[in-house]
Formats: sequence, C-alpha cells, structure tokens
Amino acid sequence: MSFLHLSLLAGLGTIAVPILLHLFGRRQPQIVDFPALRFVKETSQEQSSSWQLRHMLLLLLRILLLAALALALARPRVHSAMLGSVLTLSALAACGILASLIAAVAIVSRRPKSIWLTAAVIALALWIAAALWGIRAIASGPQVPSSDQTAPVAAVLIVDNGPTMEYRTDNATRLDIAKDMGRWILDQLPIDSHVAILTDVPVGTLALDPSTAKSQLKIIEARGGHVDLLGRIRTGLDLVLASELERKEIYVMTDLMSSSWSAAQADLPKMLEEHAAEVLVQLIDVGKEDTANYRLGNPIADFETVPVGGEVAIEIELFQPSGASRETLAIELIQEQIDPTLPVILDGKLKLAAQKVVDRQSAEFSESKTARVTLRARELAAGTHNFTIRMDAADPLANDNERYVSVLAQAQRPTLIVADDEGVGLNLQAVVDPQAVGASGGETTQVDRVSYAQLANVQIEKYAVICLYDPTPISTNMAQSLEEHIRRGAGLFLILGPGLGSLENVQGNPLTQLLPGEIAESASREVSQPTVYPEPVAITHPIFFALGQSPDEVLWNLYPVYRNWTFSALAEDVQTLIKLSDGSAPFLTLQNRGRGQILTLTTPIPEFDTAKRRIWNTLWVSDPIPAFAILLGAFRTLSGASQADLNYEVGQMVSLSNDSQDWPSRYDLYTPDVQLRRATAADGVLSLGEMERPGTYRLRGQLQEPILRAVSLNVPTSDTVLERMSETALEEQLGKGNYRVARNQDEVESSVGQARFGRELYPLLMVLVAGLFLGEQAMSNRFYKVKFR
Repeated sequence: MSFLHLSLLAGLGTIAVPILLHLFGRRQPQIVDFPALRFVKETSQEQSSSWQLRHMLLLLLRILLLAALALALARPRVHSAMLGSVLTLSALAACGILASLIAAVAIVSRRPKSIWLTAAVIALALWIAAALWGIRAIASGPQVPSSDQTAPVAAVLIVDNGPTMEYRTDNATRLDIAKDMGRWILDQLPIDSHVAILTDVPVGTLALDPSTAKSQLKIIEARGGHVDLLGRIRTGLDLVLASELERKEIYVMTDLMSSSWSAAQADLPKMLEEHAAEVLVQLIDVGKEDTANYRLGNPIADFETVPVGGEVAIEIELFQPSGASRETLAIELIQEQIDPTLPVILDGKLKLAAQKVVDRQSAEFSESKTARVTLRARELAAGTHNFTIRMDAADPLANDNERYVSVLAQAQRPTLIVADDEGVGLNLQAVVDPQAVGASGGETTQVDRVSYAQLANVQIEKYAVICLYDPTPISTNMAQSLEEHIRRGAGLFLILGPGLGSLENVQGNPLTQLLPGEIAESASREVSQPTVYPEPVAITHPIFFALGQSPDEVLWNLYPVYRNWTFSALAEDVQTLIKLSDGSAPFLTLQNRGRGQILTLTTPIPEFDTAKRRIWNTLWVSDPIPAFAILLGAFRTLSGASQADLNYEVGQMVSLSNDSQDWPSRYDLYTPDVQLRRATAADGVLSLGEMERPGTYRLRGQLQEPILRAVSLNVPTSDTVLERMSETALEEQLGKGNYRVARNQDEVESSVGQARFGRELYPLLMVLVAGLFLGEQAMSNRFYKVKFR
C-alpha cells in the first residue's frame, strides 16, 4: 500500500482529542453519604457498568471516525491485483471487531461464561486470520506502481491493420480510428518514454520516443490479409520485459475480428499471467456489433492458361449479410485490353489499358444467404488477360467487393501429330488447337499432321511437342533422333495401341528405348469380367488442370478399360500419374529425359474405327470429356503452357516459371499501389516474393518486342468475415484476468489509471467514514438526549 498524500497521515494524531476529552473532561463527582440510597446501591453499580461500556463504544467510534477520515484524505492506493486481498482483510477485521464487541457486552451484562468465551474465541480467531492474511498479502502481493505520473513508460502500440480494419463508418475507417486512438495514447505518455510500434516490420527494441512514434503510426496501411495479433502481443511482451523502466504497457487497437486472432500462441496466456502484475495489456475495441457486408468469394477460373482464341469461365460465390433483404445482385466481369505500351506511371498515377465489361450476370441469393455465378470471356487473344470481378452493391467494407483474375492465352508450341487414322489425327489436332482444324489452304498453323509413312521426311527439330498415336515400328535412326530431340527439351506423347503388334514384334522395335520400362504382354479382359478403370494417383499434377475439378471427383468407374499394354518393370525415374484400378499396369506415366519429358498412355485415346478390331476402352465413346481433359492436359504439360500459376492469395509467395527461350530475364513490376520495382529471373524462375496488397501486379519486359505478364492477388475470403471474438474466445487466447478491454478514451483513462497508479481506497474509506459518523451521532443522542415533559 502507498499513499498519494503521505503527509496527511499526520492527521491520525487527532484521535488523541477524544481520548483526552474522555480522560480529563469528566468532572470528579463529590461523595455524599445519603443513607436513603443504600437500598439501590447494587442496582446503581450494574447500571454504571453498562453506562461505562456505552461510553467506551462512543469513544471508540469517535477514534475510528477520525482515523478513517485521516486515512481517506491521505488517499491510500493498492495494486489492482491486491484489491481482493484488501477487501477480504477488511471483512475479517470488521467481523473481528463485531465479535469483540459481542464478547465485551456479554461480559459487562454478566452473561453466562459460555457465551462471552465463545465470542472471545471467535474474535481472537478472526483477528489472527486477518493478521495472517495481511502478512501474506504484503509479502506475496505486487508492488504498487510509482505514484509519479511523470515517470517514463515502456510502451508498445499494436495496430490491427488487417482487411476488416478498412470497414468504414461515418467517413472514417476502423484503421483511422485506431491510429487516432494511438496518437492520443502517445500524447498521454511522458516525453521520455520508450515506445515501439509493431506492424509487419520486425522490431528489436523500444527505440522510439512518443513524438517519433506518432510519425510512424501515421504511415501504417491496411494489409490484404489477416495479421497475427497474438504473435505481435508476444513480441511486445518480450520488448517491455527487457526494458528497465518500471511502467510497462501494451496497447492493442483492434476491431476484435476472429481472423486476426486465429494463430494461437500456446505459451502466451501463461506468460501474461506470470507478468500480469507488472505489464498492462490494454485492448482497445474500435469495432462494432452491427455490421453488414456483402462479399465476393474466391474466384475460380476453369483454366489459368487457355489456347489463343479460346474462352475462360470464372466461377465465384457471393455472400449476403444476415438481415439483408436484397434478393438479387448484379456481378460484372471487366476485361483489361492488351496494350504493349502500358502500364506506365504518369504524375503519380498508374495508367492502364482500356477496360470493358465482357459479361454481366444476376446472382440470386438462396435461403443460406449465398449465390453462385459463372462469368465468361471469349475469343482471347495471345497474351495475359487481367480481369476484375465487381458487384454493384456498395457497402462499408470495399476490399471484398472486387476480385482479380489473370489468365494466359498462349498458342500451343509447334506440335506434330503422327497418326495413320485421319479421323483420329483431326480430333487430336482439334484438342491441341481448335483453330487449326478450320485452317484453310495457305494458312500456317501451329499443329501439323502426318502419317507414319511420312514421318521420315519430317524435320522433327522444329516441333516442341510430338505425339505418336498408336505407333507402328519405327527405324533406329528415327528413334535416336526422337531421343536426342527430347533430351534437348522437346516433349513426346506416346499413345500405345494395337499398332505395336505382338510382343515379339515389339521387342525388336527401336521404339522400346522411348518406353518407360520393359514392355510385357498386353492385358485383355472380357466385358463380363469385373470392371477395370483408370484411377488417378498424382492428383495434384498439372496434367489434370483441364478437368476443372479434382481428379478424384470424376466417376472413373464409368469408363472401363478392356485392353492395355503392361510393363514387367518401370524405370526408377518414371512417375505413374494414373494407374488401372486392379493394379495390373499403369494407365499414364511421365518420365524426364534430359531437359524433355515423355508421357506414355497404355491404351489408345481417342478410339474410332473398331469395326475391324475389338474395342480397347470406352473413354471416348461414352463421354469424351474426361478423355479430352487428359489429352489436353498432356499436350499442355509437354508444351509448358499449363505450368503457369497466375492467381494467388495475399500472403502467398509469388513465382512464375521463366524459360529464357520464351521470356525476358528482367522486368518492370507495377504494383496496385503505384510502385515501380525491378524483378529479375534466376534459374528459370521469376520470384516476386510475398505481396501484402490485393490487386493485379503487372510485369513488362523486353525480348524482341515488349512482353507483358501479370499475376493477381486476392484477399482470402475468410479474412473479411465480420465475426467478432467472444469474451470466452479472448480468455482462451490471452488468459482470464490478463488483459483489459476499453472502447473509448474515458474507459482507457480509467483502465490505464488503475493499472498505472493502483486502485484508490478513498471511495471505500469515505463510505466507512459516513457509517462511523452516523453511528457516532446515534450513540451521542442516546447519551445526551433531553426529555421534555
């Protein structure tokens, strides 16, 4: 315990006044021997004893009244954590006084010994308990903070700058309110305090003064993804504990949305509890309960790379706030035109190519407050296309009203399809490049078709991808040429079928050096036998990108395989992408050869003319969509077009493949917040690092001509859910009693004042003074009242 006005404790000397008046203020009575009173002598003595007890009680009340008043004026303070101990001690002392008075009255009134002895024992026990409790509280309790209000403070300010802090109310965002609160707190700190502002930048010491900290507070901007407030609190705790200053305070300005409190720190509650007496953790709630927010979900493009002239479909989900009555909402797909001269920064602004709305859909909300729409962009020219998805409903949180998508329209690298069946060749050509099928005489396409008889006359070096459909025996020179071409970086797609002939013929075929292992007899099954079907193994491989869904969601058992080639052993570097469900053989394999790759399909797709032979599978004849997706994925994988990953969430590491033959090694990177950076590729990879703001990041480089690339980043859908932390959830993350919550400056002042200077006992003592005064008045009137007759 400490006192704000220690000198006023001298007022305790006033308790001597009623004692002196009691001792010397009484007149000594004259003794008169009056025989008539001898019969009431005994009764008079008993009344005198009762009168003396009451007189002593009145004296005690006056002493206690003056002592309590002197203590109250001295403004005693205890640490907030000690308030419970002080109240308990006061209750024990009050009960001890009451028990002592009962014992005294019982003795004076000549009550039975059992009564006054019991009261005396209880009183003694209460006084001993009060003494022990007081000694324990003083010995183990925390010290009261310094009463010097000018003493410096070791302070850490943590500003929640997650995406929900951009929620706007009364023309100000929650982040603006938080920064204003931070500036006000800094104004209250003594000028020689040590301060740190914790954001995304690592901080090692409390190196700022309040004035400098205000400048740093001003430049804090909202992030595109949630922040780790618990991690920042842990860092702030380490910083203030390392300080030599007595006062240690951590302020957290937040809207208490769950997304910023999700990364739990297992040992944080225990640490806060250990240092609760010396470190104030003050949460300042700048959020509100009544919030409404329409929001867009994560956009999902069916393909991130498409053929030139193709289309892209983008599916997106919408979420409606509870209580909203709107039944429909318009969604627009806005496409940015490709202009090799843009973007540029002019007068501090980012000048972009023209944009236009290419699709508009009306979303109808279901009872679950959700809606789903599909937006399409068609006839995409070569290059990277940047799209913005926008809803027409404005609300207080704007950062989830728009989503961004980048799609690469890339011409298939020169491809050669070798097939004796003209229909099969046309279908494979249409899979690779739909425009190639409609090409008229004289027009050059990227996809050529030849038969095996013509293959010897083809210059295979000019083709990046070669497909051998149902290959027949080839020459040794052709096999060696293909091997060398693949090792230099080309791709080979082998679709095996009946053209290989018998096993004896295959073993003498030079083509075997391109197979993934030692070939064995082909497997054959009857229709009456149990169904054997393809079963994806490497479900995350880019070859499945064209399915538009996870490959394990396709009902593959609807596509039986009746015949396929098998291998007695596979090479060690062969990866099985799809196996057959009975485990007898692979369905599709991938093998790296030098810089190139070989994909091998053990049963023919597509399969047309089965009139003269038995059908091998039903992948094309029943429902060709999965088979088409596998073929397209194979061609795209070998061409390198399906390797691009152009869409990310904020906080993810962004990188692009950057083959020096196709892309420049240096780029100018234009960020959504109008910053220009330099980006350089290394080892075939262009690493852009971790981005903190949503939007489209545009790259411009130079090869023989300007090259434009882009990636899009979006705020994770879960990070803009307006779900507040409950009191129970906060206690689980920080520990009960280890923190304080305030919502405005008055509450902050009260909370911080109690933590900084302890809890004043003045109000409690004044209540005691009032009670003692009333008791003294009541007892005085019993002594000095005048009876009127």
